[in-house]
Amino acid sequence: MSEPTAPHVPALPAVRRQALRHHLMHEIRLPARRARRMPVLVPVAGVLAATVAVGVIGGPESAPLIVTVQQGERGGATLLLNQMAASAVDKPGPSPSDGGYVYIKSRGAFAEFGNGPARLRPVHEREVWIPCNERGDGLLQEPLLNVPIIGAIPDRETLTDVTPNAALVDLPTDPDALLAKLYREREERGRGNSRDGAAFTAIGDVLRESLVPPETSAALYRAAAKIPGVEVVRGVTDAAERRGIAVAHTEGSRRDEWIFDEQTFDYLGERSYLVADTVDGPAGTVLGTTAVLRRAVVSQLGERPEK
Repeated sequence: MSEPTAPHVPALPAVRRQALRHHLMHEIRLPARRARRMPVLVPVAGVLAATVAVGVIGGPESAPLIVTVQQGERGGATLLLNQMAASAVDKPGPSPSDGGYVYIKSRGAFAEFGNGPARLRPVHEREVWIPCNERGDGLLQEPLLNVPIIGAIPDRETLTDVTPNAALVDLPTDPDALLAKLYREREERGRGNSRDGAAFTAIGDVLRESLVPPETSAALYRAAAKIPGVEVVRGVTDAAERRGIAVAHTEGSRRDEWIFDEQTFDYLGERSYLVADTVDGPAGTVLGTTAVLRRAVVSQLGERPEK
């Protein structure tokens, strides 16, 4: 019989955490007559943690998703990541200096926990606008983002005082210095994943929802190549059902994967799932899946790039 595990939710990008915090503080400021919507009383510092760790259980559309747990290739990860780093330098793409906001459109689904195995909620699309260079308002459009403690977050949410894209990607371009910075930040927090797991998660957060300069992309890949335990997993799919090759890291009973196009090395999305049987489900139970559909720079908040 496997040991119980604490429910895990894939790491939230900074903008999503800011959206949850913004909506939570708005609810707190509402008149007392609204307070009856809060079914439990917890300290304010614990409310945000509860909102991101609990899903709405029991919807008819909710069901476990099981994938095959493949054997990862330890030996090929360093070679692949260094190839990706070399390729990244030759693909400049759009620059944040071209406009006022980074626009990212993605698709994803995350698991619910409680009353049995983790169950994946329906895949839904997400759009976010992040200020390029200066702290200011952003915008999040994401349906089905339901938080049981405080209700449903509106589909379209203005985010105030958002950390700009420039700050999210202000990282050393030397891979050793970058990895040392990530390890140091993990030690300063003193909690969470192991330092290798925390570094892998931090790099994934940057890859997921920001516009990264070529030299920073290369440094991220070269730093990831130095993390012990990083593996290659082949023939995986993202939330848009695109097949690719994954760079993966396993922490305890969970594996996290970054998925890339095998030919171009373009970032496609990510996936997280159990690699061993736990109380949250059998091995292969998917905890999260995403796909980035579009990255661009736009001039105005709420503006969508031309197709």
